[in-house]
Amino acid sequence: MVYQRKRQQHQRIDQQSQQLHLCIAQKVLAKPELMDTVTERLNRRYQDKLMGYGSYLHWQAILAEFPNNERFIAAMTSNDSTTTRLRRATIFTGILSEEERNDCLAAPFE
Repeated sequence: MVYQRKRQQHQRIDQQSQQLHLCIAQKVLAKPELMDTVTERLNRRYQDKLMGYGSYLHWQAILAEFPNNERFIAAMTSNDSTTTRLRRATIFTGILSEEERNDCLAAPFE
């Protein structure tokens, strides 16, 4: 019973993260200059050994889909286990304001 509740809680958190990353992707596509900050953050985290090589490569693959709208959004919101895990330690921190974040989570998920 406790395990099931915990699992449901993790699923809800992962769904919220997926929804936030959809909003982040839409904002980055609308403001491409934000990608410079994201790319710098990715490289800095890798150089500072805050992420492994596999995570670094996976984020690189996601960023490589930019600026193709459909492919970038699909990569950012993928349901695969690797992308779900990556979103838990996202490189897209600070892209959404608190208001944008709240609006995003209040909106129905597509």
